[in-house]
Amino acid sequence: MSDWKSELSNLKKSINGSGKINLQLPPYFNFKDHDAYDFDKALQFFQWDIHGKQVVIDFSACQSANYQALSLLVLYSWRLKSNGCRVEFTGIEEIGNGGASDVWRMMGSPGLFSVCFNENQNFRSNEHKPLVAIRNHADFKLAMEKASEFSKEFNVEYINTLRYVISELLYNTLEHGTAFFEDGESWNKRLPSLIQFTWYMKRDEIHFIVGDVGIGIRRHLSQAYPDLEDDVAALLKSIQPQVSGTFGKSDPYQAKNNAGMGLFLSSNIVRRLRADMHIVSGNGLLHISPSDITTRILANSWPGTFALVSIRLEKNAGFDLHSLMAEFRDSAYKEQDAKAKAESENTLYLSIYNYFGTYPEDKSAAISFRDKRLIPALNQGKRVLLDFANVESSPHSFLSAMLATPFKRLGMAAYKRIKYLNASPEIRETIDFILDDSTSDGELGL
Repeated sequence: MSDWKSELSNLKKSINGSGKINLQLPPYFNFKDHDAYDFDKALQFFQWDIHGKQVVIDFSACQSANYQALSLLVLYSWRLKSNGCRVEFTGIEEIGNGGASDVWRMMGSPGLFSVCFNENQNFRSNEHKPLVAIRNHADFKLAMEKASEFSKEFNVEYINTLRYVISELLYNTLEHGTAFFEDGESWNKRLPSLIQFTWYMKRDEIHFIVGDVGIGIRRHLSQAYPDLEDDVAALLKSIQPQVSGTFGKSDPYQAKNNAGMGLFLSSNIVRRLRADMHIVSGNGLLHISPSDITTRILANSWPGTFALVSIRLEKNAGFDLHSLMAEFRDSAYKEQDAKAKAESENTLYLSIYNYFGTYPEDKSAAISFRDKRLIPALNQGKRVLLDFANVESSPHSFLSAMLATPFKRLGMAAYKRIKYLNASPEIRETIDFILDDSTSDGELGL
């Protein structure tokens, strides 16, 4: 019998050895490269197709790691565990060298699997670097208490404004970031979402990330908007007013006045706070800054969604949250009315501000919108209404990239088929110049 057990043990060791995968963290594990955000730099580490293997994550070569980037490693480890993998960590024994192992310990990450399997337990983090698993209302409350601690020296309205953004992101991940751990047929357990805060006191900045490994924004919104062509289109759709992927179904927001308004309001508040918000879902990246909104397709994808917010704190900053919310809601209702009227008149309506920001400059984004939305609408015989409300200025290159080709194809019909609202004199003058230049040859329309 002992020989049989010995043979079985050796067989198991052989199987485990052959299925062992070593993943080594790079020397620098963060979201930036020379002060410019490069999410692919961190995302290329993650391999999502590993199942039933022994996985060793090696910290030994990682000299420096960003707290928010390393928090994604917690979500990744949970996903590996849900894929039937055994997950081990090595190279975290050395303490006090300022490397990734110190960051890992400061966040309380060594207890990640105890937190995952015990809903009454959360991370034991350093008070200035808290990491919180989000599974229920108690976790939500804990995260909001941590947010208050970070901003307690600031005025009440500033605290309330910051708390609003955090709470909306947490509501989103609780409602739509669901992923499950399946262990045979015995039980089905939700994988937590995460929020991680870091206060960079020397720079007086707060950075926080809210992340999950759920279904992602595109899949969620596709329940109500099945024609979304890619993850970038879904991200842009998500920050428009009154957009929800659950309308007409069991809607978690049905008792709220802000149905489908969470990300729209949060993105506008972020701009007023002069903050930056990056949202990654699938292989789509959306960047909301005080001046513009830009997008790009990433080489590496993230299953689910994470939002990274960076805010420079101002102790004397004054924000009247009630007035801000009233302003944003009024803007949303006006946009919805304009959209409804446009649809009834067979017109494509676009708010430039909500799609591109206060200072739209991204030429590639203009070309993408032109090819995916503008030209197809014109080909279908629709009129186009471009609303420039809240847009301060836009360069010739952006406006030309969006409008020159449609103008040339439409010829003189462009005067009737493409209309503009609330454009400043400078923007209107630039559009008129592009229109005159594009129709001077007297080309026939579409």
